[in-house]
Amino acid sequence: MRHIDQKYLSFVLLAALLVTFAQSPAFGQKKKKDVPVVAPTQAEMQSHSSKGNATIREILTKLQGQQTNLGILTKVSGDFVTFDNDGDTLMYPLNALQHIRLAKPEEDGEARKIEIRFFSKD
Repeated sequence: MRHIDQKYLSFVLLAALLVTFAQSPAFGQKKKKDVPVVAPTQAEMQSHSSKGNATIREILTKLQGQQTNLGILTKVSGDFVTFDNDGDTLMYPLNALQHIRLAKPEEDGEARKIEIRFFSKD
């Protein structure tokens, strides 16, 4: 009789542990990746409204050849973005993109300011 009680007790404890872990918020949820938020200009939002949402790669491709805070955006390919900064070539992975800021020109005839930031590992 005592042997049956021990099996029953161990089964009840095991079931209680499973119920406790199943109710924890970390159980069964996949880790969410941080996705950078891009705020395109009003004109870019309207141009993409008929096609759906613009991707980061599409916005960066439209900005190729323009001056940014990192230099001239020369190439968007694969998983990398390439800039030319006074003869130096800078390459950044797209998954490290933090934000893109497209500021209006302060004066007439001035080029639009484009600020691109990437996450750093420091």
